[in-house]
Amino acid sequence: MKIEEIHRVKERTVRIRPTLTFLLFLLQISVISLNSTQAEPIDRKLPDRLNRYFISHLLTNGKNIFTSPASWDKNDWLKAGVSAIATAAFLPADGSIHTWVRNDISETTEATAKVLSAAGAPVILLGVISAGYLYGELADEPGLRQTLLLAGESLLLTEIIVQMGKISIGRARPYNEEGVLSFHPFTFKEKWHSLPSGHAASAWAVFSCLASRSQSPYLDVLLYSAAAGVSLSRVLLDRHYASDVLASSLLGYFIGKKLSSPGKKSENKPALALIINHNIIALSLNFSY
Repeated sequence: MKIEEIHRVKERTVRIRPTLTFLLFLLQISVISLNSTQAEPIDRKLPDRLNRYFISHLLTNGKNIFTSPASWDKNDWLKAGVSAIATAAFLPADGSIHTWVRNDISETTEATAKVLSAAGAPVILLGVISAGYLYGELADEPGLRQTLLLAGESLLLTEIIVQMGKISIGRARPYNEEGVLSFHPFTFKEKWHSLPSGHAASAWAVFSCLASRSQSPYLDVLLYSAAAGVSLSRVLLDRHYASDVLASSLLGYFIGKKLSSPGKKSENKPALALIINHNIIALSLNFSY
């Protein structure tokens, strides 16, 4: 038994090493790019330290996101509907994509997907943000601290919505083999938490926030590519259906964009909706800019 445990620890270590290397590289490039391009000008209305003002700012942003439907207009509802249709359109392909993943994925592809998936884990992203914030404190870089605190807000608020969605929707994960339309609302069981994808939503929330605060197109490409890799990995590992990942990626992307552009509050209106029609159940989120 001890030998088996040692082997399991070694396997986890092998997976963790490339993941940490990838994240440290991404953090290093992000810090260098954000500093060299001076990202966004420092906004004195935004918190640049982890203090009471940051907590107040976080609560205000959370309130704005959850209460914004009251201010939707016809244009917002139209865009929400378009997003719902785009999300629902992926549902017919969920079954065939799942079958392909289950039968044809290679060992190399699976190993790569595991590294990317680990990089999008919320706890890992929180660690990366914390390390970057610490660097900002040591180097006395208020702009960098401000950006990473916004990324932290995006991550936290996204995770709250994700967990609420998982529990209330209760979609069965692909590997359960229950079918694409198997739902168990209001459940705490992990096997019925396919929608939304926490990894995909978190990755897009953090990386889109960082990209929005940067003026480097090269960094933008790197960050969005990393987020796309995390999303794809969750499908390749058979943890989520493709439609789950699409909806979750949109969720994270738009929350990250909204919180990284606080000056556009009057124009940024999030639209989060659960669409339930005959043979179609979809989660859709849209922001207008």
